[in-house]
Amino acid sequence: MENLLIGVGTAGLKDSGNPDILVVLLPYSCESSMLFTENYFKAGSVIYTEGIAKKRKKLRAILVNSGNANCGTGKEGIEHARMMAEKVAQRLDLRYDEVAVFSTGIIGEPLPIDRVLNAIEGATSSLKEMDLKEAAEVISTTDSFPKYETRENTFGFAKGAGMINPSMATMLSFVFTRYDLEYEILHDVHKDVVDKSFNSITVDGCQSTNDASVLVSLGSKPLDIKALKEEAEGVFLSLAKKIVADGEGATRVIRITVKNATLKMKAKEIAKSVANSLLVKTAVYGRDPNWGRILAAAGSTEFPIDPFSVKIYIGNHLLYDGKPHPKAVKYAKKYLESVKEIDITVDLREGRETWTYYSSDIGYEYIKINAEYHT
Repeated sequence: MENLLIGVGTAGLKDSGNPDILVVLLPYSCESSMLFTENYFKAGSVIYTEGIAKKRKKLRAILVNSGNANCGTGKEGIEHARMMAEKVAQRLDLRYDEVAVFSTGIIGEPLPIDRVLNAIEGATSSLKEMDLKEAAEVISTTDSFPKYETRENTFGFAKGAGMINPSMATMLSFVFTRYDLEYEILHDVHKDVVDKSFNSITVDGCQSTNDASVLVSLGSKPLDIKALKEEAEGVFLSLAKKIVADGEGATRVIRITVKNATLKMKAKEIAKSVANSLLVKTAVYGRDPNWGRILAAAGSTEFPIDPFSVKIYIGNHLLYDGKPHPKAVKYAKKYLESVKEIDITVDLREGRETWTYYSSDIGYEYIKINAEYHT
C-alpha cells in the first residue's frame, strides 16, 4: 500500500501472547501532523513524541507498543521511549528524531524494555507491505474487533474501546493520505477532522493518558483540498464511530445532535453534556425513552436554554416541546428496541449552529470489564 511497510513483533506485553509491537516504515520523510491527549498526566511515550513533534514536522517511521501504557513510571518512561526510537532508527538506518513512539495498555507497570527492544529487532527484520487489518489488530488492547478504513486516497487504522472522552478520546489513530500537502495545511485539516471525530465521541467520560492521532502526507498525488477534506472526514469519523460501537459492553451507538443554537460552542457543549450523561446512557441501555434525562443534561452547561422553547426528539418522535407528548413514548420505546444507532435531537430553536456527538449506552458488562481490568 503506497510503499508503506510494517513489521510485527511480540514482547509478551499482552496476556494473550498476541503480537504487541508494530513498526510502520514510511517511503521517505513525510510531512506529518500529530495531536495528543490534553491530560496533564501524560505517558512517557507522549512526552517523548510531543518533543519530536515540536522540533520536526516530518516522520520516517512510527512505532507502537500495545499492552503497556509506559505511563506512571517516572522519567524512566521517557527514556524507554527514546531507547525504542533509537532502536528503530539503528535497525533501519534512520534519524532517531524521525521516529515517533506510541504506547497503549495498562498504566503504572514498568515497560520490560529488554523484551521490547528484542521484539523491535524482530519486527524490523521482517518488514512487509502494509496490511491495515493486521496493523489494527497489533495495536488493539480491549478492542473486540480491528478498526480500519479506506477512502480513494486516504486510509488508516485505530484502536480504542474504553476510557473514551475528549480530548482526544482514548485511542490511537494513524491515517495516511496520498495528497501532497505542506505541513500548515495538513495540520489545519487534521485539527478540523479530529474536532469533528475523536473530539466528539465519548463512551465513559474518562480521559486517557496516551491518546494520539497522526495524519501523514505521502505526497504522491497533487493536492485536491476538497477531496482531501471529504476523504479525511470520512476516514476519521468512521474510525471514531467504530470506537464508540466497540465501547466496552455497548449495545447501541447514540448520535446526539444539538441544532439551531446561537453559537457552535454552545451546540457542542450541550451535545457533549447529553453524550456524557450516565442517566441518558443507562436509559438507552434499558430502552427507556426518558426525555427528562436528556433535557436535564442539556440544561446543565454554562449556556442557558429556554425550557419552554426547546424540542427533544428520540428518532423522529417528538417527546417534548415545552410540554410532554406521552403518546409518543411507546413509539420511541419501540424505536430504541429496534435500531442499533440511536438518534437523539435537541432543537434549541434560537439560532443556526449545529454539532453532533457520538456516544454509546452503558450497562452491566462495562462494569464487569473495568472492575477486572488492572488500573
